[in-house]
Amino acid sequence: MLEGLLFTTLGPLVNNRCYPLTFIQPDGELPRWPAIRYTVLTSSDTNDICGSTTVDTDDSSVQLDLVALTHGAVITLRDQVIAAMLGFSLPATRQPSGGQEFDEQTKTYRVTLEYFISPSSVSGSP
Repeated sequence: MLEGLLFTTLGPLVNNRCYPLTFIQPDGELPRWPAIRYTVLTSSDTNDICGSTTVDTDDSSVQLDLVALTHGAVITLRDQVIAAMLGFSLPATRQPSGGQEFDEQTKTYRVTLEYFISPSSVSGSP
């Protein structure tokens, strides 16, 4: 569920070049840029008196890697992602981490953002 929501929210920003875990495509090549990669870093279920819940209510830390051909383009993409995540369908809090770098191998610029997404805090969650 979380991965699908991330794709639905962020994919339109990069012509649906939004990928889980890796940028490498099935043909072994890298995608056209800009692109976004999302990685679930941690996930924890909410235990209560009724027992464990489903993965739909897991609180998760997610890393977003935003990549573009120019520094200006990746900064613009960063701002678009932050705005899109403000309207994310689950509570999503940007974490004080991440940064910027230049990848010499791919000749691209990268911004990393991390979000804590907490569906367990939604009213009505177990």
